[in-house]
Amino acid sequence: MRYEPYQEEYDAAQSMSDEDLLEYFMYRIVEMDEVWGLKESRQWILRVVDGHETLPVWPYRRYADEAAVGEWENMIGVAETLDFFMYQVLNKLTAQGVLVEIMPRKAAAGCLISPQRLFNFLEGMRDSRDFVLDD
Repeated sequence: MRYEPYQEEYDAAQSMSDEDLLEYFMYRIVEMDEVWGLKESRQWILRVVDGHETLPVWPYRRYADEAAVGEWENMIGVAETLDFFMYQVLNKLTAQGVLVEIMPRKAAAGCLISPQRLFNFLEGMRDSRDFVLDD
């Protein structure tokens, strides 16, 4: 199992559409069985994007570590298991009204999605080993 993105996919991620980012993220976190975020102490960092509080997340450590600059320079990239992310983190975010921000990049915010919708996609993907983004 690899623990880094291939250079081609890393380069491509910089200009992916929101739909492509979401698909890429979901496939990779299911493959790796982990989700990366930035933490300060024991808390995942949150930020505001377009007036919404969000939790930024990535499929690989490389992406998370590269995001730890500027106001996030003291943050640490930390992985959680996919199960913990799905059943603990996403439930908590739903209760708090916080969106998930998939893979914010240097030049752009990430794909914003509700935690419940992401949970439903991931659960369907795990059940069928495939998924479709259409509702």
